[in-house]
Amino acid sequence: MKKVFILLFAAFMAMPGNVHAAAVDLEPIIITATRMAQHDYKIAGNVTVITQKQIEASNAQNVPDLLKESLGVSVFSFGTTKSASIDIRGFGETAPSNVLVLVNDRKINSIDISGPDLSRIPIGSIERVEIIRGAGSVLYGDNAVGGVVNIITKQGKGNLTGRIGAKYGSYDSQGTDLEVSGLRNNISYFIYSNYNDQRGYRQNSDVLAKDFNTRLGYTFSDKISADLNVMWHEDDYGLPGGLYDSDIRALGRAGSTSESDFAATKDRSINLSLDLNPWPEDIDFGKLVMDFTYRNRDVYDSFAGFSDTKRNTDTTGIAGKYIFDRTVFNKEVNFVTGVDHYDNENDILGSNGSTADITISKEDTGVYGFLQYEALDNVFINGGTRYQMANYTFNNRGTGLFEKQDPSDWVSMGGMKYEYAKGSNMHFNVQQTFRYLATDEWYNSFTDVLNTSLEQQTGIQYEIGIKHNFDDKVTTQITPYLIDIKNEIYFNPNNFTNSNYEKTRRIGVEVGNTVDILKFFDIGCLDKLEFFSNYTYQNPQLNGGSSDGKYIPLAARHQVNSGLMVGFGDHFNTSFLAKYMWSRFAISDFDNIGPKLKPYYVVDSKLAYTADNFEVYAGVNNMFNALYDESVIFISGFGNIHYPSPERNFTAGVNLKF
Repeated sequence: MKKVFILLFAAFMAMPGNVHAAAVDLEPIIITATRMAQHDYKIAGNVTVITQKQIEASNAQNVPDLLKESLGVSVFSFGTTKSASIDIRGFGETAPSNVLVLVNDRKINSIDISGPDLSRIPIGSIERVEIIRGAGSVLYGDNAVGGVVNIITKQGKGNLTGRIGAKYGSYDSQGTDLEVSGLRNNISYFIYSNYNDQRGYRQNSDVLAKDFNTRLGYTFSDKISADLNVMWHEDDYGLPGGLYDSDIRALGRAGSTSESDFAATKDRSINLSLDLNPWPEDIDFGKLVMDFTYRNRDVYDSFAGFSDTKRNTDTTGIAGKYIFDRTVFNKEVNFVTGVDHYDNENDILGSNGSTADITISKEDTGVYGFLQYEALDNVFINGGTRYQMANYTFNNRGTGLFEKQDPSDWVSMGGMKYEYAKGSNMHFNVQQTFRYLATDEWYNSFTDVLNTSLEQQTGIQYEIGIKHNFDDKVTTQITPYLIDIKNEIYFNPNNFTNSNYEKTRRIGVEVGNTVDILKFFDIGCLDKLEFFSNYTYQNPQLNGGSSDGKYIPLAARHQVNSGLMVGFGDHFNTSFLAKYMWSRFAISDFDNIGPKLKPYYVVDSKLAYTADNFEVYAGVNNMFNALYDESVIFISGFGNIHYPSPERNFTAGVNLKF
């Protein structure tokens, strides 16, 4: 009955005029989801923007905490925030390879199955986050199957300002950060430093992270501007491992059977972007954008009594695009075309039980074009295409193996959006998708075997949606979708190798609502009273084969988010954020024979007092002390391995501005 009640409650909250989805922000929001800055109303798709105000109101301490509050987004980890992964539209354990993460439009996904490292982006450096729910393969290429997350960092604006913050929390966690920003003489600057000693809930789950980021901009003239972004991240963290039921009974949920395992990361990157308008003063045929990036990432992990491994990855990238975003004969024309090129080289060296001595290279190039045209008043049609090719080289110096693979794909898309009233629209789109094999899906460094029989993953997505704005008071949106994938890549627990599943299908619907309650009622003591609710239904299944009709592991069929933002007394703000996650099958349980993960309900809250140059806040996570696991692995014949999530915990902090 409890499950039925919760689902009925979620459906009721999704009805127009009753409930709502993320703090209402009725100002036009500029987003870059089509790889050119546009007002969000032009996008024929599902884009959520988490603004800086929403980030400040949230009790999120890191990027995973922030994203899990959004419609259609699920986050899971394996005992530490360092291991957190994003899932959009029901990919479960393979989500790290099927969701693309960008920082300032630049890809940070790894070429192996580890996925993007979300810990390298401290939350204090973020201006906004754009979440594209659904395929983005045409514009972004590899990995953009379930969705795209583009994290935009802060830039300097106005006079010199600064902030210094300090926080303290449960498990003796502590941190400080400092930022300085401004704009002077055509130079914008943002400088950020962060020290975060996160003592984990579980034994051996501590994460010590240090960051230094800077973003500098310079406007040479009306025709040329430059943006330089430097990021440096370093961390050391424990690997608490999983717990069988017998381990939990003996050690408790916070215990660890791997107290000596640890890892460390050094991650450095530099990006330079140039905006060029080469045309004479009286002509505007669009602009050119050139982007150069270099990233070096060193990872060391040590598993006591098993192996030590060093991984060094160097990535260079060059991207160029031409943007035309103008009105022609009173019709808006938005066109972007470009080339993306990434060159990755990954050196893997083992010791203390590991004999790995391998260099794996991946070079990929994509050419794309995308056109959006206002065919009729407020009716936008769009279409695009991309050709992507990659070159993999596997060089195992220990065994003498030397192999090359050269996959390529051509994908296209089309869609339409009708803006029938202010802030109200309906859309549909169809888009092909693809994903290349990660290096360690293709090559197993433990067995020194290259699995050349694996196929590249391809698919197609169908999506329709409607968003309606009720007099700037209530906004409601609903988006059904269908995703068909061929040769989906997954780890097969029956033979302990990576395999292709012939066909998978995901059917779902995302419902979101937002309401500004003070637009209905005048409550004198309140400055802000906003409410949101999100409901996601997804039915991700395997089609054909021995597991026909079985659910994809770790992908919940039902998910509900809701929240309340309250401002009062001119200086006080408080928020309550709730999340309900339905039961799921454990990782690797493709036959759906093991015990499910228990459903859970978590509430977080934050109270802040803000004056002109001063802020103090306190927050509580998991207010009702739910005992739950974000991740569980099923081992046939042995049962489930649990990665317990934190119980009730607290955070308090202060920010001084100058």
